[in-house]
Amino acid sequence: MVKTLRNLALLTLLWTGVQAQAEFTPESLGQVATLPSPYPDHWLIVQDLAFNHMREGRFYIVDPAATTAGGQMKGILSADFIASLALSARRNEIYVIESFFARGGRGGERTDVVTIYDPATLDVAGEVVIPAKRLTGMPNHYQVALIDDDRFMVVYNFTPSQSVSVIDLETRQFLGEIGIPGCAFVYPTGRRGFSSLCSDGGLLTTRLQSDGSLEQTERLPSFNDIAADAMFEKPAVIDGIAYFPTFTGNVVPVDLRGEGARVGERWALTNTAERDAGWRPGGAWPAIADRSGRLYVLMHGHGAEGTHKDGGDQVWVFDARQGQRLGTIELNDWGIALGMSAGSDQRLVVTRADGGVDLYDPRSGERQSTLLMSMDTPLLVRGVR
Repeated sequence: MVKTLRNLALLTLLWTGVQAQAEFTPESLGQVATLPSPYPDHWLIVQDLAFNHMREGRFYIVDPAATTAGGQMKGILSADFIASLALSARRNEIYVIESFFARGGRGGERTDVVTIYDPATLDVAGEVVIPAKRLTGMPNHYQVALIDDDRFMVVYNFTPSQSVSVIDLETRQFLGEIGIPGCAFVYPTGRRGFSSLCSDGGLLTTRLQSDGSLEQTERLPSFNDIAADAMFEKPAVIDGIAYFPTFTGNVVPVDLRGEGARVGERWALTNTAERDAGWRPGGAWPAIADRSGRLYVLMHGHGAEGTHKDGGDQVWVFDARQGQRLGTIELNDWGIALGMSAGSDQRLVVTRADGGVDLYDPRSGERQSTLLMSMDTPLLVRGVR
């Protein structure tokens, strides 16, 4: 009897398997999809730092309006070893500046490259080898800049000697290296220049000639009080003016529209009572701007020496040109970095301390959606314009 029951069970399993096989429709192979070009304005690019395995970082191309994780994830670009990214709408190209090691995790000879992607197919369209000197620190939008109507790219180097690598994007060639001793990062300035913050509290503007070689440099004397009220090196830029928040809660405007940078009059984010209560900016990217000129600053109420990386539970909104506060957005969860989508219907993007990413209506302050995709350690988020 027991043997008969076992045989019946086996036959049932076999028959079920045959039915399943008969009903199975194999997936068609060899299909290649393309993304819309240009991308829809509301799409985002999220940098996943992959903090515990930085050789496997990623840039995710995301549609935050989709209602499923699969619908939100539109594409992935590799971002080896804390990469940087730049976009050129004029050239219709995406650039990822990354580093590779001959023996992977065991090191070996390092090669730094500018990888050029086609935004529609995400195929590698080219590659430019550059000196193995680029800064491999925490992500910063101003480790790389496009200047001269996207003809040249400049990449910030730190070995710890400081310089920039200049790349001609038309010929896809490395042109040379220009020293910026004692100064850091690259903020596009004028037609064919860039500015860098210097260790003495001043600022260096470097201008290139039409062939990409050095034309002239100009130094501004110290205005960044590094000891008492240092500026974040992460400004929000509005119409060519970079608004740098400071650790204690001020804003320093730097006009980058001319051939040389010019420092404007600083103003305060907080009044006396708020400052005394401990309100200060903080985070991995503490300030961002929208198309209308509003400035958004991530704030926390326990400010003290060393809290400038803490992030915050509020976003304060300002008229940057007037230096006036317009309102406050209460975050649902603690935020560590701000971003902003492009287009007319912009969304404020907040990377959470727990690794989630939320989108808020910047007018009402209401959380509109959350990215459903699974990512390791997302940090900086940017729009596609």
